[in-house]
Amino acid sequence: MSCLEESRIPPPRLVVMLNGQPPRRELLESVVAGAEVLIGADAGAMRLREAGLRVDYVVGDFDSVPEDLLRSLPAESVVHDPGQDDTDLEKALRLAVARWQQPDIVVLGTTGDRIDHVLGNICGAVRYTDGAFIRFVEDHSITYFAHRQLQFSAPVGATVSLLPLGEVEGVRTEGLRWALHGETLSIGTRGVSNVVERSPVRIEWQCGHLVVVRLLEAGELFEW
Repeated sequence: MSCLEESRIPPPRLVVMLNGQPPRRELLESVVAGAEVLIGADAGAMRLREAGLRVDYVVGDFDSVPEDLLRSLPAESVVHDPGQDDTDLEKALRLAVARWQQPDIVVLGTTGDRIDHVLGNICGAVRYTDGAFIRFVEDHSITYFAHRQLQFSAPVGATVSLLPLGEVEGVRTEGLRWALHGETLSIGTRGVSNVVERSPVRIEWQCGHLVVVRLLEAGELFEW
Protein backbone atom coordinates (compact mmCIF):
# COMPACT_ATOMS: atom_id res chain seq x y z
CA MET A 1 0.00 0.00 0.00
CA SER A 2 1.35 3.42 -0.94
CA CYS A 3 1.68 6.35 1.47
CA LEU A 4 -1.06 8.12 -0.50
CA GLU A 5 -3.42 5.17 -0.07
CA GLU A 6 -2.65 5.03 3.66
CA SER A 7 -3.50 8.72 4.05
CA ARG A 8 -6.98 8.07 2.66
CA ILE A 9 -7.88 5.49 5.28
CA PRO A 10 -10.51 7.13 7.51
CA PRO A 11 -9.85 7.18 11.25
CA PRO A 12 -11.53 4.33 13.12
CA ARG A 13 -14.79 4.98 14.96
CA LEU A 14 -14.61 3.95 18.60
CA VAL A 15 -17.16 3.89 21.40
CA VAL A 16 -15.99 4.11 25.00
CA MET A 17 -18.62 3.15 27.57
CA LEU A 18 -18.22 4.44 31.12
CA ASN A 19 -20.19 3.29 34.15
CA GLY A 20 -22.61 6.22 34.14
CA GLN A 21 -26.11 6.20 32.71
CA PRO A 22 -26.11 5.31 28.98
CA PRO A 23 -28.34 7.33 26.64
CA ARG A 24 -31.83 6.18 25.69
CA ARG A 25 -31.98 3.02 23.58
CA GLU A 26 -32.63 4.65 20.20
CA LEU A 27 -29.79 7.12 20.64
CA LEU A 28 -27.46 4.39 21.88
CA GLU A 29 -28.23 2.23 18.86
CA SER A 30 -27.57 5.11 16.46
CA VAL A 31 -24.12 5.57 18.02
CA VAL A 32 -23.18 1.89 18.07
CA ALA A 33 -24.43 1.28 14.52
CA GLY A 34 -21.55 3.29 13.08
CA ALA A 35 -18.83 2.14 15.47
CA GLU A 36 -16.03 -0.27 14.62
CA VAL A 37 -14.68 -0.83 18.13
CA LEU A 38 -16.53 -0.93 21.49
CA ILE A 39 -14.42 -0.35 24.60
CA GLY A 40 -15.63 -0.81 28.15
CA ALA A 41 -13.83 1.43 30.65
CA ASP A 42 -13.71 -0.91 33.66
CA ALA A 43 -17.35 -1.36 34.81
CA GLY A 44 -18.42 0.25 31.53
CA ALA A 45 -17.94 -3.24 30.08
CA MET A 46 -20.92 -4.33 32.21
CA ARG A 47 -22.99 -1.52 30.71
CA LEU A 48 -22.18 -2.79 27.23
CA ARG A 49 -23.16 -6.33 28.15
CA GLU A 50 -26.37 -5.16 29.86
CA ALA A 51 -27.31 -3.38 26.63
CA GLY A 52 -26.77 -6.59 24.66
CA LEU A 53 -23.65 -5.24 22.96
CA ARG A 54 -20.28 -6.84 22.34
CA VAL A 55 -17.14 -5.90 24.26
CA ASP A 56 -14.11 -5.59 21.99
CA TYR A 57 -11.81 -4.32 24.75
CA VAL A 58 -12.04 -3.71 28.46
CA VAL A 59 -9.46 -1.44 30.11
CA GLY A 60 -8.98 -0.25 33.67
CA ASP A 61 -7.67 -1.21 37.07
CA PHE A 62 -10.55 -3.74 37.26
CA ASP A 63 -11.74 -2.70 40.70
CA SER A 64 -15.38 -2.80 39.63
CA VAL A 65 -15.73 -5.18 36.68
CA PRO A 66 -16.78 -8.81 37.41
CA GLU A 67 -14.09 -11.44 37.10
CA ASP A 68 -16.35 -13.69 35.03
CA LEU A 69 -16.76 -10.95 32.42
CA LEU A 70 -12.99 -10.61 32.14
CA ARG A 71 -12.59 -14.39 31.78
CA SER A 72 -15.18 -14.45 28.99
CA LEU A 73 -13.03 -12.23 26.76
CA PRO A 74 -9.92 -13.12 24.74
CA ALA A 75 -6.72 -12.27 26.60
CA GLU A 76 -5.76 -9.66 24.00
CA SER A 77 -9.02 -7.80 24.66
CA VAL A 78 -8.30 -7.35 28.38
CA VAL A 79 -5.99 -4.41 29.10
CA HIS A 80 -5.09 -4.08 32.76
CA ASP A 81 -3.99 -0.55 33.65
CA PRO A 82 -3.52 -0.46 37.43
CA GLY A 83 -2.41 3.16 37.78
CA GLN A 84 -4.30 5.28 40.31
CA ASP A 85 -3.34 8.72 38.99
CA ASP A 86 -5.97 8.88 36.26
CA THR A 87 -9.56 7.83 35.62
CA ASP A 88 -11.01 4.89 33.71
CA LEU A 89 -11.87 7.27 30.87
CA GLU A 90 -8.27 8.43 30.58
CA LYS A 91 -7.07 4.84 30.58
CA ALA A 92 -9.46 4.08 27.69
CA LEU A 93 -8.43 7.19 25.76
CA ARG A 94 -4.77 6.36 26.27
CA LEU A 95 -5.38 2.89 24.86
CA ALA A 96 -7.25 4.34 21.90
CA VAL A 97 -4.62 6.88 20.84
CA ALA A 98 -1.84 4.32 21.33
CA ARG A 99 -3.49 1.70 19.08
CA TRP A 100 -5.15 3.84 16.42
CA GLN A 101 -4.14 6.99 14.58
CA GLN A 102 -6.40 9.99 15.22
CA PRO A 103 -9.46 7.89 16.19
CA ASP A 104 -12.98 9.30 16.17
CA ILE A 105 -14.26 8.54 19.68
CA VAL A 106 -17.73 8.74 21.18
CA VAL A 107 -17.89 8.41 24.96
CA LEU A 108 -21.12 7.22 26.60
CA GLY A 109 -22.15 7.07 30.24
CA THR A 110 -20.28 10.23 31.23
CA THR A 111 -22.92 11.59 33.61
CA GLY A 112 -24.10 10.39 36.99
CA ASP A 113 -24.81 11.58 40.50
CA ARG A 114 -21.27 12.87 41.20
CA ILE A 115 -20.35 16.24 39.75
CA ASP A 116 -16.65 15.60 40.45
CA HIS A 117 -16.76 12.57 38.13
CA VAL A 118 -18.48 14.60 35.41
CA LEU A 119 -15.94 17.41 35.64
CA GLY A 120 -13.12 14.89 35.86
CA ASN A 121 -14.30 13.27 32.62
CA ILE A 122 -14.27 16.66 30.91
CA CYS A 123 -10.75 17.43 32.12
CA GLY A 124 -9.60 13.95 31.12
CA ALA A 125 -10.96 14.26 27.59
CA VAL A 126 -9.31 17.64 27.07
CA ARG A 127 -5.90 16.04 27.60
CA TYR A 128 -6.31 13.88 24.49
CA THR A 129 -7.63 16.36 21.92
CA ASP A 130 -4.33 16.46 20.04
CA GLY A 131 -4.54 12.70 19.39
CA ALA A 132 -8.26 12.11 18.84
CA PHE A 133 -11.59 13.72 18.04
CA ILE A 134 -13.77 13.09 21.10
CA ARG A 135 -17.49 13.53 21.72
CA PHE A 136 -19.59 12.83 24.79
CA VAL A 137 -23.11 11.78 23.76
CA GLU A 138 -25.89 11.94 26.33
CA ASP A 139 -29.68 12.03 26.09
CA HIS A 140 -29.86 15.80 25.69
CA SER A 141 -26.50 16.90 24.36
CA ILE A 142 -23.32 16.27 22.42
CA THR A 143 -20.12 17.67 23.92
CA TYR A 144 -17.23 18.18 21.49
CA PHE A 145 -13.53 18.06 22.32
CA ALA A 146 -11.28 19.04 19.43
CA HIS A 147 -7.87 20.54 18.71
CA ARG A 148 -8.25 24.16 17.54
CA GLN A 149 -10.94 23.48 14.93
CA LEU A 150 -14.35 21.90 14.84
CA GLN A 151 -17.15 21.40 12.32
CA PHE A 152 -20.52 19.75 12.89
CA SER A 153 -24.04 19.72 11.48
CA ALA A 154 -26.98 20.84 13.59
CA PRO A 155 -30.60 21.88 13.03
CA VAL A 156 -31.27 25.58 12.63
CA GLY A 157 -32.30 26.94 16.02
CA ALA A 158 -30.25 24.42 18.03
CA THR A 159 -28.47 25.76 21.10
CA VAL A 160 -24.67 25.72 21.13
CA SER A 161 -22.43 26.79 24.02
CA LEU A 162 -18.71 27.55 23.85
CA LEU A 163 -17.03 26.91 27.20
CA PRO A 164 -13.37 27.94 27.56
CA LEU A 165 -11.23 26.09 30.08
CA GLY A 166 -8.94 28.98 30.82
CA GLU A 167 -8.08 31.57 28.17
CA VAL A 168 -8.83 30.64 24.55
CA GLU A 169 -7.42 32.99 21.90
CA GLY A 170 -8.46 33.73 18.33
CA VAL A 171 -11.95 32.22 18.43
CA ARG A 172 -13.82 32.42 15.13
CA THR A 173 -17.25 30.99 14.37
CA GLU A 174 -19.42 30.46 11.30
CA GLY A 175 -23.08 29.49 11.37
CA LEU A 176 -23.91 30.89 14.81
CA ARG A 177 -26.18 33.88 15.44
CA TRP A 178 -23.66 35.71 17.61
CA ALA A 179 -20.46 35.30 15.64
CA LEU A 180 -16.95 35.61 16.97
CA HIS A 181 -14.22 37.11 14.78
CA GLY A 182 -10.96 36.25 16.46
CA GLU A 183 -11.90 37.18 20.03
CA THR A 184 -10.38 35.80 23.19
CA LEU A 185 -12.73 33.88 25.48
CA SER A 186 -11.92 33.57 29.17
CA ILE A 187 -13.61 31.53 31.88
CA GLY A 188 -17.14 32.88 32.12
CA THR A 189 -20.52 32.72 30.42
CA ARG A 190 -20.07 34.82 27.28
CA GLY A 191 -20.17 31.75 25.02
CA VAL A 192 -23.22 30.13 26.60
CA SER A 193 -26.49 29.61 24.63
CA ASN A 194 -25.61 30.70 21.13
CA VAL A 195 -27.98 29.63 18.32
CA VAL A 196 -27.40 27.81 15.02
CA GLU A 197 -28.42 29.92 12.01
CA ARG A 198 -26.93 27.72 9.29
CA SER A 199 -25.22 24.36 9.09
CA PRO A 200 -22.52 23.15 9.21
CA VAL A 201 -21.24 25.12 12.17
CA ARG A 202 -17.52 25.90 12.07
CA ILE A 203 -15.42 26.95 15.05
CA GLU A 204 -11.69 27.49 15.19
CA TRP A 205 -9.26 28.96 17.70
CA GLN A 206 -5.55 29.63 17.93
CA CYS A 207 -4.69 28.28 21.36
CA GLY A 208 -6.26 27.05 24.57
CA HIS A 209 -8.89 24.45 25.39
CA LEU A 210 -12.45 25.04 24.19
CA VAL A 211 -15.33 22.68 25.02
CA VAL A 212 -18.41 22.97 22.79
CA VAL A 213 -21.84 21.68 23.83
CA ARG A 214 -24.69 21.26 21.37
CA LEU A 215 -28.16 20.50 22.73
CA LEU A 216 -30.07 17.73 20.97
CA GLU A 217 -33.59 18.11 19.66
CA ALA A 218 -36.29 15.83 21.09
CA GLY A 219 -35.91 12.38 19.57
CA GLU A 220 -32.79 13.32 17.60
CA LEU A 221 -30.38 10.50 16.79
CA PHE A 222 -26.61 10.51 16.34
CA GLU A 223 -24.72 10.69 13.05
CA TRP A 224 -21.00 10.03 12.84
